[in-house]
Amino acid sequence: MATKERLEQIVNLINDHGFLTVIELSRLCAVTEMTIRRDLTTLDNANRIQRVYGGATALRLDNINEADELPFTDRPVGSLLERINVLIATSVNPKHDGALLQRITKRKIPIIAESQAIRPEETVVAVDNFQSGLELGRWAGKYAVEHFQRKLYVLDLTTLLTNASLRSRGFIAGLREILSDAEILLSIDAQSRFDIAFQMTLDALAVYPNLNLIFAINDTLALGAISACQQMNISPDSLMIIPFGLEGDLMKNHMSSKGSYVRAGIAMFPEIVGPCCVEAAIAAFNQLELPNQIITPHAILTAETLLDYYKPTVDGWKINWETVYEQLEIPLQLNPEHWPEGTVFPRQIGFIIPFSEHEWYKNLARAMGEHAKIYHINYEIVDVEQNMKAEVDQHRRLIAKLAADQVLPDEVILLDGGPIVNYLAEILVNRERLTIITNSMEVFEILKRNPSNTLISTGGAYRSSSQSLVGPPAERTLHGLRVDKLFLMISGISLSFGLSHTNISEVTIKQAMIQSAREVILLADSTFFGVDSLVQVAPLTVVHKLITDEALPASIRLDLNKLGIQILLADGR
Repeated sequence: MATKERLEQIVNLINDHGFLTVIELSRLCAVTEMTIRRDLTTLDNANRIQRVYGGATALRLDNINEADELPFTDRPVGSLLERINVLIATSVNPKHDGALLQRITKRKIPIIAESQAIRPEETVVAVDNFQSGLELGRWAGKYAVEHFQRKLYVLDLTTLLTNASLRSRGFIAGLREILSDAEILLSIDAQSRFDIAFQMTLDALAVYPNLNLIFAINDTLALGAISACQQMNISPDSLMIIPFGLEGDLMKNHMSSKGSYVRAGIAMFPEIVGPCCVEAAIAAFNQLELPNQIITPHAILTAETLLDYYKPTVDGWKINWETVYEQLEIPLQLNPEHWPEGTVFPRQIGFIIPFSEHEWYKNLARAMGEHAKIYHINYEIVDVEQNMKAEVDQHRRLIAKLAADQVLPDEVILLDGGPIVNYLAEILVNRERLTIITNSMEVFEILKRNPSNTLISTGGAYRSSSQSLVGPPAERTLHGLRVDKLFLMISGISLSFGLSHTNISEVTIKQAMIQSAREVILLADSTFFGVDSLVQVAPLTVVHKLITDEALPASIRLDLNKLGIQILLADGR
């Protein structure tokens, strides 16, 4: 068989089975395991399968197929604030995406939170996570009484997010209402990643062979658990997997197949949540009062009841709206005719999501876009990770600009290495009458373009990972110098541990820099705060000025002010 034909065969086999091991593929394709491993790497690089430990799965974390790709905007994050009238957002890391949300709020753009509160928001559109988890736990307990001789040994695949924690707590509480002696073997943060859930389930099954129930707070983690059970040849008669979500076709296919591990799950109905988010956005845009939370419906589905709420079609599973309106309570009117004459509709809604690979967000985005289209509202999707990187980069440029304003003619300044200092060097290369000392090769390469300034390298041993010069020779150079201002960067800042960094060789030269400076100016965007890196550089009290961004919480700014640190905020407005 030609390589091209074998690759197609592998893709088809994996798509049909969901997951296959290297050994199974070797047998089915009649080639060596080494050839299969090479083929899987080729297919993974081509985004056609997902290579995981021991084999491959049909689930692709960033792309199942082109039709499932989300149409993210490639435009810069700065212009997003000018384009949208309302933002719908799911926040999973307030420390990072909080900066954008803060800027949105300052522009008085209404925010609708999806899944969990992000503060500030007009309302949260979400299922009652604890109550639905409680009901699902009771179901699992009753099932165990009938089928597992009242014995349950549970693996809880969860995350540290508030909504996920509520799901797990509710599920365990409901389970113990029915079976008080149900044993929770492990409750693990699987970070909403398929590969982590897969490996954790493999490890749990190896250590706890009596494990017979896996609860997963979303479909992605459940799919990882299913693949692990398949690889371990665990009989579906002896173990069940219960997901929270039933977000898309993959989990519904598993539930409806014969001999499935998936006996039941909570359906959260992205087809309902999406339109509710749009309706809430319209209300917020018109400054109408909204409740703190708009509770969306849920239902416990089994292989039998799945067909009441969803119908299989050639284009996948489609929701049965007749059953929905009969059985569920929808919190908002989804008929466009309910809006009174004179209602003003937003021109554009933005939707920021954290996990673009999850079927929940793919289907939610699709439902939201279709509902917005009814009102002729433009709609764009922004990946939170891309957004965060662009936002942080913009903050760093603004910090560098403010730092450059601190540099006066004829001063002797010392520049550390790091991304903000690189931006600072790009500004200072156009200045004159400066003496600049640095241990950063990147900074040196930028500044050498202007021969009118005096540029001094510390010398020392070259560290390629940070492109900096370190070691005793560099430190001796600094011990013999006295500079007006040091622009310092480190990797961690906290009130308890002070300034900290990841590498000991860079720590010692940063300490030498601090000792040689009359004024220490720390350059750090808000993502550096609350982080303790490996090695302490110095206490916070060595810092005279901090230049940071407006996303740094006011409480932290007050604590730093108490230490005598002057704070300069780089404002993007």
